[in-house]
Amino acid sequence: MRLFIANKLSPEILKTVAKVQGELRQLPASIKWVPTENIHLTLKFLGEVSPSKVEDIIGALEHAAEGISPYQLEIKGVGVFPNWRVPRVIWAGVDFDSTLNELSKQLDRELVKLGFQKNNKFRPHLTLGRLRSGIESGILKERLKMLMGVSWGKEIITSMNLIESCLTPKGAYYRTIAKVSFS
Repeated sequence: MRLFIANKLSPEILKTVAKVQGELRQLPASIKWVPTENIHLTLKFLGEVSPSKVEDIIGALEHAAEGISPYQLEIKGVGVFPNWRVPRVIWAGVDFDSTLNELSKQLDRELVKLGFQKNNKFRPHLTLGRLRSGIESGILKERLKMLMGVSWGKEIITSMNLIESCLTPKGAYYRTIAKVSFS
């Protein structure tokens, strides 16, 4: 099973993301866009995991959630990974409070006990698309830079999800295995 832990986003935020993706699709560039229903905030990618470990992972998520209150996220701006010279991924930024950092640390503490690696580079973002051959168009780069400070909306996050990524010839689809609420 290919697993990750993520925050799902509200339909309102996803609608805004879809609108921005739709505008960017009109520009000349070779981009594989993430389907709107698959957009999420990854807290930790676990990779291939034996089904026998799922219950232990859910227990780790429950321990990590202890003492975590619902927190606010603001989806704001865009950027690229790894950099503007050689962009491979277009992402939407996430402004967050210290609760998200604390959750990330608690997840690491609990999951390291199960043999998972520590997350040394937690950079919250929403992946919007993957460039197939860099930014061929100055128009796309210009439009992305215009979106750098734009707020797409705020929402309160009340839970995290353990999700299985199922890869198919038509692309990935996600199946929620467990949902853990914050106190």
